[in-house]
Amino acid sequence: MTCKMLVDLDRCIGCWTCAMACKVGNHLADDEYRVEVETHGSGKGIDRPAGVYPDLKMTWQPIYLPSCTFCAPRIAEGQPPFCQMDCPTFALAFGDDADAESAFSQEKARMEGRGARFWELDTAGADTRANIVYASAR
Repeated sequence: MTCKMLVDLDRCIGCWTCAMACKVGNHLADDEYRVEVETHGSGKGIDRPAGVYPDLKMTWQPIYLPSCTFCAPRIAEGQPPFCQMDCPTFALAFGDDADAESAFSQEKARMEGRGARFWELDTAGADTRANIVYASAR
């Protein structure tokens, strides 16, 4: 069994709820994060769009750090990870990628039907967790 997290970037609004849910649910220190949210825009600071009005563009990408455990104690109890449970836009789906009934597999199938592309970040030498699949139909 390989559990993975699917991140629907078309639904992510950059609210940081995934990071805060993880922090509070796992009783992390103030300066400790297991999920961070990157803003993709102009590159001139957080939440600054690219482009010129009225053609502005900005997207967000949750980045799971190597310290993320997918809330292993919750998974063992049959509960979803805190980040998925609290995401207000349902941008996160977790589960066994080999189980067609898992939330991960069902959400991946839904996005495949929309013509989404899928990718994972290169975790070799990077400060990111493995088994995070990003998707976007944009």
